[in-house]
Formats: sequence, structure tokens, C-alpha cells
Amino acid sequence: MTDNTESPLLATLASSVDEGEVFEIFQQGPRDAFPHHGGNLRASGRELAIHYAREFYGRRQESLKLWIIPRVSLLEIRYDPALSENSQPEPQPASVAAQPVTFEVFAQQQPARPLIWLQTLTANNQAAAQIEALNLLREGDGAYLRLWLCPLDAITVLDNPDLLQPPIDRSYRRLDGYDIREKLQLARQRVRAQEER
Repeated sequence: MTDNTESPLLATLASSVDEGEVFEIFQQGPRDAFPHHGGNLRASGRELAIHYAREFYGRRQESLKLWIIPRVSLLEIRYDPALSENSQPEPQPASVAAQPVTFEVFAQQQPARPLIWLQTLTANNQAAAQIEALNLLREGDGAYLRLWLCPLDAITVLDNPDLLQPPIDRSYRRLDGYDIREKLQLARQRVRAQEER
């Protein structure tokens, strides 16, 4: 009898499992002024992430807008006022882009609280945007624990009310229970029509 743990077939199956990419989801509800971090999900691609986000964060009509962001597109920036200015990490300058790039900035103000959208900033490149975000942290003087910086073109926005706020069809339900007589009658008529052909 052979040991199944050493089987090359099992090793291949185990190593070929695709767990997908992680997407961070920001949602804006009816009472929210700005999008806030709702959580994350794992999907094999952007299109599937949109479907998952809609199902997980819009199924109960709790979201007016969803921002779906691949985690690899996010840059986290922290500032520790206890460290001296010289020991803080400084972004390295990069080449200047031909067109300015727009970035969305999300901030966390308290531990264990979700990040919220803070502002949009435009910079010539990612390094310049990092410097501006780091200045926001310094000027805030402890108001923000950390920032997430994301290029606008990496964000998929889902704000279609037909997808996020679909009408709830309760026409099939009555106070005395479910009434399927009309549906049965229509089904019988379709069967008769098919038999007559």
C-alpha cells in the first residue's frame, strides 16, 4: 500500500490551487457622507471581484456605491512622530509622468476603526503623491494613524442603483402564505401549447 501524502498527483493538485487576488472593498451607504472600508474579498479577477462585492456588500441594499480596489494597488503610509525627521522613510523620486495622476487617499483615525475616504490628490507621479500623503500625516499631528494611497485608475466603482438597490419583489407572497396558483396555471398553458404543436 502506498502513502497518499507522497503522491505526485496530490502534490500537483495542492500546488495548482489558485486562491486568487485580494480586493479591498470600500462602501458608501445611504447615511454615509464618504466611502469607508467595508472589508476585503478574494477573487480570481476583477470581474469576479465585482460580482462578489455586489453579493457581499450590496445584497441587502446597504450600499449606494462600492469601490473595488486590488490590494496590490494600495500603498500604506504611516508616520511615527516619535521618530526623528531624518529616520522617517522618504519616498524615492521617480520620473515625472507626462500627465498628472489622480490618487484617492483613505485615512484611519482610530485603532480598530475602518479607513474612510479622505481626499483626492493629483501628483506628477507616485513618489510625489507619497510625499504629499506623508505631509498630510505630519500636518495632522496624530489625527491619522495611517493612510492608504491608490491611483484612481485602479479603482472600479460600482454605483448602478439597478445592481445595488434592486426592488425587492414580494408579489409572490401573500399574508396567508405563498400563492403559486397563477404560476401553475401559466405553466400548464405553456405545456398545452407545446403539446398542440
